[in-house]
Amino acid sequence: MGFFRDKTGKTYDELAIGEKAIFARRVTKQDVLQYMGLSGDLNPLYADSAYAGRTRYDRPIVPANMLAGFAMGAVATALPGLGSLTHSHTYRLIRPAHVGDEIRAEMEIVEMKADRRHVVIRYKLQDQDGRDVLSGEMEVEPPAVLKPILHHAYENF
Repeated sequence: MGFFRDKTGKTYDELAIGEKAIFARRVTKQDVLQYMGLSGDLNPLYADSAYAGRTRYDRPIVPANMLAGFAMGAVATALPGLGSLTHSHTYRLIRPAHVGDEIRAEMEIVEMKADRRHVVIRYKLQDQDGRDVLSGEMEVEPPAVLKPILHHAYENF
């Protein structure tokens, strides 16, 4: 049995221009360390207080790629939801975020590409003080309508 089985997000036909979603999470030191370990991005700006303290940032910052990953998480969990596939993603760092910040993603569908059955989602990330941190846009393929499962067939072998 598959882990997600029938729990998918909205299909292309269930979405509309102007549809919005909000996704929020707090950035932890563990999040940053896991990002660094998985990506191999060992920039001392992210975890070395002594180094970061001697820069214009004064303290460690959250990697921009990690923040962009939060937007990807919003696609997977909020709009369109599980089963979505991101085909392109561009973003711009506006100001650094820090460990402990509550990051809020505001997502909106701004275009529907009927020929490819993709949607374009524009988003912005803000910190707990409402300051813009990152903005971006992504082209997303919403989940497909799942084929029915035959009762006599196994899902996974």
